[in-house]
Formats: sequence, structure tokens, C-alpha cells
Amino acid sequence: MITHRTRRGILGRLGATTLVAAAVVCSVGLSATSASADDSSNQPPLTAKDHAITDVSGLVNGRELGSFTGLNGQLVNAPRLLRTESLDKITSDGAATLATTYHVNLVIDLRTPTQIAAKPDVPIPGAKAVNISMFGADGNYPDDTVMYHDLVDKGYNGPTDRGPMITAYAQILRLIAQDTTGTVLIHCSHGMDRTGTVMDLLYNILGVSESDILHDYLLSNTQLKVGWATPQLLQGTFESDVASKYGGIDAYLRTTIGLTDQDVTALRTNLLVSNDATAAAITVDGVSVPLDAAATTAGSTITDPQTTLAASAVKVTTTNPNATASTTVAGRTVTITITAQDGTTVARYVVNAALPAPSGASTATPAADASTKATLPATGGDDTGVVVVGGIGGALLIAGGILLMRRRTKRTAS
Repeated sequence: MITHRTRRGILGRLGATTLVAAAVVCSVGLSATSASADDSSNQPPLTAKDHAITDVSGLVNGRELGSFTGLNGQLVNAPRLLRTESLDKITSDGAATLATTYHVNLVIDLRTPTQIAAKPDVPIPGAKAVNISMFGADGNYPDDTVMYHDLVDKGYNGPTDRGPMITAYAQILRLIAQDTTGTVLIHCSHGMDRTGTVMDLLYNILGVSESDILHDYLLSNTQLKVGWATPQLLQGTFESDVASKYGGIDAYLRTTIGLTDQDVTALRTNLLVSNDATAAAITVDGVSVPLDAAATTAGSTITDPQTTLAASAVKVTTTNPNATASTTVAGRTVTITITAQDGTTVARYVVNAALPAPSGASTATPAADASTKATLPATGGDDTGVVVVGGIGGALLIAGGILLMRRRTKRTAS
């Protein structure tokens, strides 16, 4: 946020739990070119994806990255970056909280030297502070639209004369890409305009949707209880200029700002968490498990000679090394649950471990069904009978019966 005429001296920095009182302070002194402090048309409510900072004394407009869906369904790693207003009003306890709870190790201050001298930050213990003035020496603007035009390319005359704005964007994004150990905190005066366009570019690199980018931008209105940020400024001025003058944000980032593939990959690696919960390999007592079958409800079946199954005998390799796997065993059924790095995506694999067949077990074809019936030829009287037969034994019994009846018949005839 720029300390131009319509905003200078308006905002009293209050504790994060006193935003209602801050709205009263903010309503004083707004000019006709700024929205009134009670204008809620561009004040979206906080959602579960948003992470407002409410435990840092003296901070009003602070929040983590939004937990938005990014490139290839991955999740933005919210705690890795904070966006705030200037830190001149935080208390020493608030600074300690940023160090110990939020693990801030790098502060990037986007204000001009004059603004920093007038309201120096309270230092965060153990954090490195870097000052990168996006506007160069002069950051005063009488009109927001003029300011947002300058936020695109102030002073840019070509690749050999890039001016302060393009040079600043390159430095800022590379600093964020290089920080892999802690949390980056980035701020300007109010945490809205300069910080807002940096976040717009960063979210685009991460593959966040246009609606989520605008939502996060407008949350500064919500937290400050003002109406300064508008879609017309971010999308209708800043993004429109980028599209018309530089061919869109991707070309602007790659060609004008000069980010390399390595820079982009580093930013995505640092600020996105994977939703990959697939297994690359599973073995039970050294026996490989067919993964496609194991991923079904019924699971896969393997032969395992071990009479007792143990979870320690199950080895799982995940496709993404940041995913975690847990194993449960119930009888001879093994269930593996893999949780992706994003903490929400889960995959389950089921393995049924059958014991080998006993050695020497018969594999002969079973005898014919004993219920098969054969009827002896009728001879009348007591010689008529029905015999239940089966297989060879049944055939012999029939033959013997026929021979006996013939002898009886011969005796009767004689």
C-alpha cells in the first residue's frame, strides 16, 4: 500500500482482535477517490482456506498464503510465506511470536527509503531484513489507478534499462525461490498494493485460479475494514496492462522480469505440497504385491509362507517421497494407508496373504456324485430293485445283480 495523499495517516495499527475499532479509525480522512471504510462490497469473508494472523500484537493485515489448489492439483503450502503491513506497530512480544511460532527468517520490505525511515520495522529476532523499493525513491501517488499502471513497469525502457519495478520483481521472486529453510514475510506500507501485485504474480506461478487470487487480494479490505482494493485496480489495470503490453503474465514473468525455468521450479517446489498418495512398490515378507489389484476394494492376494503376519514385514515405497504410509494387520489381511504431503489426499491398498497349499495334497479328480442312480432290469416280484451306484464299483454291482437274476430265472424255467 502506497502512502499517497488519500491514505496517508489514515490507518491506526491496532491488535488483530480489534478490527472493528480499526474500522472507526480508518473511516477518518478518506478522500472522494477512495471507498468508504464501511463499504463491504469488496470485503469477502474469511474462509477455511484463509489464514489470518491474529496472535501477533500490533498487526492488523497479516495472513499466511491461502491454502488454495495450485498446479496439477497440488496445495499451496500456506505457512511458507506471510504477507503483512509494515511492522512498525508490532510489539516486542509480537516480533517474538513471528520468530518462534511462524519461523520467520526473512523479511522483504517493499517500501521506499523515506517510508522506512519514517516508520522503521520492529526487528524480528534472528530474521534477515532486505529492503527492495519497488517504486525507487518516489512512492507518493495522488491516484490509485496511476499507481497501478506504475506497478507494472515503472521506469522500464527495455532489457538493458529495466527500471526499479521490473528489477524489484526479479529480486523479490528469486529471494523467495532461494529460501528453503524458514518462512518469508513480505510487506509494504499497508500490505495491499505492492504486496498485492507481488502475490498476484506468485500465485500465477503456483497455478492458483483467478478467483482465488482476487479473493486473497480483497481480504486486505476485510482485515483493514476499508474498500481500497478493487477488482478494477488488480485485474482491470495491473493485469490488463500486463496483457496488452507484454503478452500476458507468463510472458511477462519469463521474458520481461526474466525468471528462468530453474527459478519457477524452485518457487513451485518451495510453495506447493504434493497431492500424490500413490505407492510405487509394496512387499509383504519380501513378496511383491500387484498394486493395481491392491488398490481395489477387494484387494490383491499373494502367497506368504509366514504363519504370522507383522506390520514390520510390510515395506512401502511412495511415488512422492514426502508422502507417509501407515500399516495395519488384521489376521491375514494387510491394509496400507498413504497420506499425501498435502495432508488431505489419502490412498488405501489391501493385501490378502494366503498360506501355501500343504505339500502332497491330492489333486485327483473327485469321484462321480454318489447320488447317480441306475435301475436294474425289471424281472417281476422280489427281483425288482434299485441300486445306488457310483463309478467302477457301481458298475460291478450292477453286473453281479444281472448275473444273479439270470440264474434265478433259469432255475425257475427248469
